[in-house]
Amino acid sequence: MSTRDSRALIALAVAVVAFGLLQLDFFGPAAGASASSGSIGQLESALQLAQVQARQKPVAAAELATLEGALAKLESQALVSATSELAQAEMRTLIGDLLAAEGIAMAGSRFGQVALVGDDYAEIPITVDFNCGIEQFVNLTTAVANSPRLLVTRRIRVRPGAQETKSVQVQLTVAGYLPAERTPDLAKNVTGRAAGARL
Repeated sequence: MSTRDSRALIALAVAVVAFGLLQLDFFGPAAGASASSGSIGQLESALQLAQVQARQKPVAAAELATLEGALAKLESQALVSATSELAQAEMRTLIGDLLAAEGIAMAGSRFGQVALVGDDYAEIPITVDFNCGIEQFVNLTTAVANSPRLLVTRRIRVRPGAQETKSVQVQLTVAGYLPAERTPDLAKNVTGRAAGARL
């Protein structure tokens, strides 16, 4: 065998050995590539999640701002009295003014039981009796709904009045809301009953 052939065989053997080592992952690049592929997949998933969250943040912030604004508006419409007793008088004045604005005379009124609604507000109900025309009654219910104070109609009872005037006899129960911290006795009684029920 010539020197040239011997060199060719040696070069071929070296190439085969090097190829085999690479295939056997002796130098580690294949393992590195596999790990890199896994890492890239995880990073892509994390990136997609971060992108979704980033897109949701402005929406969530806008919804939060809307809810906070709605809550602030409702809180500004609560009764302003310092106690539940004063709040009852405030409610009678509010309803009396609404009736008078529609030209309706109040025939009678009585207060309902003050009760907590959730943890933050107490409901202050009042029932009023009056006679009026149909159009006056419709205008009154609209005025109650649009009052600067948050008023909720709890009960309406309507009976026919005088036919010649086409009037109706109305019994209307409306409630306003007072922050619960202004009714400490009520909150204390409720807490005491709850504690007794647990014993």
